Amino acid sequence: MPPPQLRYILFDWGGTLMSEDGPEGIPMAQWPEVSAVAGAKATLSVLAKKFPLGLATNAAASGRESIEAALERVSLRPYISDIFCFREIGARKDAPEFWAHVLQALGAEANEVAMIGDSLEQDVLAPRRQGIFSVWFNPQDRQANVYEIPVVRSLPEVVPLLTKRS
Repeated sequence: MPPPQLRYILFDWGGTLMSEDGPEGIPMAQWPEVSAVAGAKATLSVLAKKFPLGLATNAAASGRESIEAALERVSLRPYISDIFCFREIGARKDAPEFWAHVLQALGAEANEVAMIGDSLEQDVLAPRRQGIFSVWFNPQDRQANVYEIPVVRSLPEVVPLLTKRS
């Protein structure tokens, strides 16, 4: 029997889809200025034609409504169908409980979900421990890839990686 196909794509929020350059400790939606990461809108617009897209975030200062408002400010909200955040789940992405909640909410098996993010531990290694395909968004080329995982330096690079898995 062939392995299940990719059905859902999740992105980290801060540092992956949106810049984290702003005041700490207050919701991003309340920042004077917010900005999307280069290539975010183009990447989401292509992938959203084929997959439901969601966010998986450890954001502590922002809940779902605030995240939606920040996404709206940079025209990314229409592409995101699901938001999974620390404030609502009560667990971080490095906890198995976070991913159990996500998979149950999506009605998916781990091998039907992909996660893309800029934190090697939280966005890549933690979901991989749960059987989720993950891609490291590493625009600064911060450290050598000793984990043999897919790495992209720009968001549009994830499109061919993910569409070939569907």
